[in-house]
Amino acid sequence: MRRYVALGDSLTEGIGDFADDGRPRGWADRFAQGMATRRGELEYANLAVRGLTTAQVLASQLAPAVALGPDLASVIVGMNDLLRPRFDVGRIRRDLSTIYGELAATGATVLTATLPEPGIGVPLPAQMRASFVRRGRRLNDAIRHAAAEHRIRCLDLARSAPTDPAIWSTDRLHPSPYGHQLIADEFLAFLHNATPSAIRIPAHVPAVVGPAEQVRWVAGHVGPWLWRRLTFRTAGAGVTAKLPAYQLLRA
Repeated sequence: MRRYVALGDSLTEGIGDFADDGRPRGWADRFAQGMATRRGELEYANLAVRGLTTAQVLASQLAPAVALGPDLASVIVGMNDLLRPRFDVGRIRRDLSTIYGELAATGATVLTATLPEPGIGVPLPAQMRASFVRRGRRLNDAIRHAAAEHRIRCLDLARSAPTDPAIWSTDRLHPSPYGHQLIADEFLAFLHNATPSAIRIPAHVPAVVGPAEQVRWVAGHVGPWLWRRLTFRTAGAGVTAKLPAYQLLRA
C-alpha cells in the first residue's frame, strides 16, 4: 500500500483537530503519518470537505479518488445526512454501495466505519436526542449492509459508547485532537490485524451542562448552523479539498 486517498466530510477533513497554522489535521492525516512511519513512506491525498452528505461525496469525490488510483482508500460519511430534515436511508445505502463498489473495483483496499453517537453532553431535548439516535442506528445498519455487500472492511466505531468528554471538541459534534488520534490508532490496528475493533474509552460520567454553557453552545454552534440552513448554505461552501493530489509522507 503505497498510495492512500481519504474521502468524506468534516470528520475526515479534520475539524476539531487543528494544526498550528490553523488548518484542520484530523484522524486521516494522523493515520497516514502512522502508515508512513510503519512503511517508510506513503503518498497521501485527502478529498474530504466539511458539510457534505453521502450523495455529495459520491458526486464530488468518487471520480477524483478513482482517478488517483489508490492502493488504500477510506470513506466515512453520513453525519450530515442525519442532520438534514429529510433522512432517506435507502438512498444513503445505495450511494454508499456505489462508492464502495467503484473504489473496490480499482483493486484498492477500502476502509469505512460506523459512527458513534456524537456530542455527549450536548443539551438536546430528550425527544430530539432519541430521534437522532434512531436515525444513527439506521445509518449504521446501512453502512454495515453496503460494506458487507462489497466485502469492505468496516471498523465498528459505534459498538462502544464513548462517554469521556475529552474525546469531543468544543462543538461536541467533532472529535478533539485526542479523539482524532484514537480513531487513527484504531484504524492502524484494524488494518494491520484485520480484526474489528472499537474505541476503548474508560467509563466516565460527563459533567452536568449548566444553563450558561447551554446558552454559549447554542449561540456559538446551533445559531450559525441554523443560519446556514436558512440561507441554503453548507459549512463547506467555498471550501476545497486540502490535498487533492498526493503528498509524499516519510517516516
